[in-house]
Amino acid sequence: MKNILCLMEFLPSAGLGVFMDRQKALVPYNFTSYDKKALDFIMRTFAGQKNIQFTLFHVYTPLPEINTDSNAVLGRLRDTMRTLYQEIKDQELILKQAKQDLLEKGFSDDQVNYIFRPREKEIEEEIIDATTEGHYDLVVLSHRHGKIVRLFGHSVSGKILSTVKDIAVCIVN
Repeated sequence: MKNILCLMEFLPSAGLGVFMDRQKALVPYNFTSYDKKALDFIMRTFAGQKNIQFTLFHVYTPLPEINTDSNAVLGRLRDTMRTLYQEIKDQELILKQAKQDLLEKGFSDDQVNYIFRPREKEIEEEIIDATTEGHYDLVVLSHRHGKIVRLFGHSVSGKILSTVKDIAVCIVN
């Protein structure tokens, strides 16, 4: 219920005030069906709202720089590295398509952008840093707890909820 209340503060249509400035929402995106649900939620909930800007956010694990021409063994890695580089390029295309999906649902181009860059830290730290550095008002997360996450007690959403201050966090289940 708390997440819904955080969200309600964000919706001008809820009668809780008119915002003078455009609100900013960060939407971490990792190409899962859960992330698609989060996008669907955004489309249903915020369609027609002009005072909100969304940033789709993805950080990928950077590939090592390996000179595959130096010997025969490393030469075998060439195809594998090409495949991995192509997967990264494909992910950016998918992120651009997610942006396009939002545009097709009525959001304007100045309301939707994306960040796609190499990861330098743990994913939750990347999201927290992006949220604070970008002065976001809302983070829209998808919920995807698995048995392993519950077993070790580590969750991205839990870390974000316990760290960010004065930022609404909406978890789409």
